[in-house]
Amino acid sequence: TKPSALRENANNLLKELGFEGVKVGPLKAPPMPIAKLRAVKEKLKTDKQKARVIPFQMHDVQDAWTDASVSFEFALKNGIFMENGRLSREKTEAFHSWLDLLSKTLPSQMARTHDIIDAILKKFAEATGSQTKLDELVSQHVPSQPNWTWRTCTYGDNEMGYTCGLWQLFHIMSVGVVEYNKHNPPIPTRQASETLRNYIDHFFQCDVCRMNFLSMYDTCAFDGCHRLSENPSLSEQEWRELPLWLWETHNDGE
Repeated sequence: TKPSALRENANNLLKELGFEGVKVGPLKAPPMPIAKLRAVKEKLKTDKQKARVIPFQMHDVQDAWTDASVSFEFALKNGIFMENGRLSREKTEAFHSWLDLLSKTLPSQMARTHDIIDAILKKFAEATGSQTKLDELVSQHVPSQPNWTWRTCTYGDNEMGYTCGLWQLFHIMSVGVVEYNKHNPPIPTRQASETLRNYIDHFFQCDVCRMNFLSMYDTCAFDGCHRLSENPSLSEQEWRELPLWLWETHNDGE
């Protein structure tokens, strides 16, 4: 796919996640040869670990928020504590930075997710002590028997929903950085991308997704080392480079 086409897709994404002042519209995918399209569809049937994001339609924004929330909750239950005992210092810092970033950048419509994040951050030392303690905090805001069902991008197989929903969360966060920076002291785009990178490194339980993303991030794919700034900026054009870069990277990784 040509970079210009990817950039067009990413620009459309900024309009599609339902943030304040952003018109929601359909995502225009670049044309794909029939033979390649068939090959892609066949690959999607056999590789359930790959993350997929179906183009949003206007009525799908709420579903995208819901799927992102479900994957967030599923990750808290299954992807944070992968060994016994407290989280390591490195993982604790990565987890805290991730929750803090989400608390600032997720839309207010994801109210339950905000409530969960607030509860964890208020008792963070307890939450990082064990899966049991983390579950206790989360259980105050979710049903006793969670329904791990995703609404979009499952291709009829619910097992595909988790990674797709988590990518939905990543994209929503990246657009949220732009919206947050319009009204608050700006978050440097490199800070946000590093926070995402460290979360994926430590907690994303999709090996293929994790390895692909870390490889691209650490080698400055799509000129990320120059497009993403370490310094706070007042330029919305500069902030927009984060969701644009992430969308291009995700598309290439698939």
